[in-house]
Amino acid sequence: MVSLLYIDLFCGAGGTSTGVELAKDENGQKLAKVIACVNHDANAIASHAANHPDALHFTEDIRTLELSPLVEHVKEMRRKYPEAEIVLWASLECTNFSKAKGGQARDADSRTLAEHLFRYIDAIDPDYIQIENVEEFMSWGEVDENGKPVSMDKGKSYQRWVRNVKRYGYNFDHRILNAADYGAYTSRKRFFGQFAKKGLPIVWPEPTHCKCGEQTLFGSLQKWKPVKDVLDFEDEGTSIFTRKKPLSEKTLERIYAGLVRFVAGGKDAFLSRYNTVRPQDTCKSVDDPCGVLTTNNRFAKVECHFLSKYFSGHPDSKNIPVTSPAHTVKCKDNHALVSAKFLAAYYGTGDNVRQIDKPCPTVSTKDRFNYVSPKFLCSYNFNDAGKDVNVPCPTLLTGSNEPCPAVTTVPKQRLVSPVFIDQQFGQSKPAGTDQPLGCVTANPKYNLVSCQPWVMNTNFGNVGSGINDPAQVVTANRKWHYLLNPQFAAASGCKVDNPCFTLIAKMDKKPPYLVNATNQIDEKSIPPFVRIDNDGNVVIEIYEDDSEILVKIKEFMVLYQIVDVLMRMLKIPELMRIMGFPENYILIGNQSQKKKFIGNAVEVNMARVLCEALGRKLLDLKQVA
Repeated sequence: MVSLLYIDLFCGAGGTSTGVELAKDENGQKLAKVIACVNHDANAIASHAANHPDALHFTEDIRTLELSPLVEHVKEMRRKYPEAEIVLWASLECTNFSKAKGGQARDADSRTLAEHLFRYIDAIDPDYIQIENVEEFMSWGEVDENGKPVSMDKGKSYQRWVRNVKRYGYNFDHRILNAADYGAYTSRKRFFGQFAKKGLPIVWPEPTHCKCGEQTLFGSLQKWKPVKDVLDFEDEGTSIFTRKKPLSEKTLERIYAGLVRFVAGGKDAFLSRYNTVRPQDTCKSVDDPCGVLTTNNRFAKVECHFLSKYFSGHPDSKNIPVTSPAHTVKCKDNHALVSAKFLAAYYGTGDNVRQIDKPCPTVSTKDRFNYVSPKFLCSYNFNDAGKDVNVPCPTLLTGSNEPCPAVTTVPKQRLVSPVFIDQQFGQSKPAGTDQPLGCVTANPKYNLVSCQPWVMNTNFGNVGSGINDPAQVVTANRKWHYLLNPQFAAASGCKVDNPCFTLIAKMDKKPPYLVNATNQIDEKSIPPFVRIDNDGNVVIEIYEDDSEILVKIKEFMVLYQIVDVLMRMLKIPELMRIMGFPENYILIGNQSQKKKFIGNAVEVNMARVLCEALGRKLLDLKQVA
């Protein structure tokens, strides 16, 4: 049942309209319909019409549109859907409110577009008015003769405008909502305001996701969706070092900042490794790759043997060197010989370890070798490294590698079996195969569910495959992916494990990039300054004419064993997925225009959940009445 009819002002290519049309009630029935839309851009209206042909389209500026045809159309829709409420949606132009504008002058006329809504309110008399804009819309105030906002008037124009709308008989509420909290692939934060006629409810959707995922009193929140789910990693881009037109210094600085932030784990972590301050960067297991080899002798042989006792007692007496007498030997074997052999360097940078079955590096005239005898507790439950025997023992786990909760007098723990009965009726939950089957009805309502072994592909799409199918390509190399946001001068971007940053209309001039730092060696395509010597070692050459930032990037590549950095712009289909558009959505125009339409759009899923929350509430109220 259609309970909401939308008039979409500033409709663009249709982000809001698409979300509204996707809104469903609890039975999967359509909740809302877009009946009219207005936009000044011909290609935007053409795109909207291609996907929403039933709506009445106006290619006009909202400030000059003749309202008579729109008013007549709204009257006709009211007669057709007498129980539906009319919603006037306005995604006001945000450029001259947004902080992305920086210190540039503001267009005073653009900042007053909200004032032109009053003639629509007078002519249409909507039941709801919904506003979407940037957070800074609430700071709307006067500007001086230079177009700069007057700090003393900050927010005054916004407050006055809200009061004027409320005088028409509306209640008002607003929220700052993050699209990622509602299942979007972007962490786009926007202002949403709702005006409702007296007697009508104002409803906000409940979040379904949060940054890290958590359990609340009202249920669980899923972790934010990672943008990697909608990216095409088959196209890794081209090397930043072999472009026909070299990248600018500013672009290289952004790339370097991204490497430090998203590959090294942040500036502090990078400096720590670069300067070799942390012990864990000085000595590592021989099961890990060896660090960078330099021309100086940077290695030492470390060999340790000791006895470790695994029964209760004081920590200081747990481990004893093999050169000391053994403690009391009991009937039960409680001693173990611990022996670790590896080469370690206590100077220089990188991962300074080497297996003892490999040739020793050059021995210099200065003594660089030492005998190390560590004491530690080896934990093989997690991915943790060994722990000092002087610290508390880590959590002891159950067989499923998870800590067992408190054991009460009433048994609460259960072993979960992957074979169960799926009961497809009412609120029934799955049942075990070792329990009596419920009532068998005339229509089949039971399915036997059995989980079979399968292979999880962690690349793009995260689609599994059966063990009887051919295995997909397995790569041995390590890759780091992150998104680069060139909209700001400072280091900006995100990991692909997080939602994408906010996409804006300026993507036609400053598009987001996918950066891939890889240690995959392909002699046909590696940068010219990367050389492989006769022993198979990778050498990165630094030249006298290299810029300061290029030298930094090369040094970073040496430190993290990276042989190339690839980069490409995000493609139109990827940008559309990030903003929630369906795969078959049609955009009309050139590449620059399409990117502008996507950046200007309201995130589709955000519009859907807003519409669903309100529409379902109205249906509930009508059923009660």
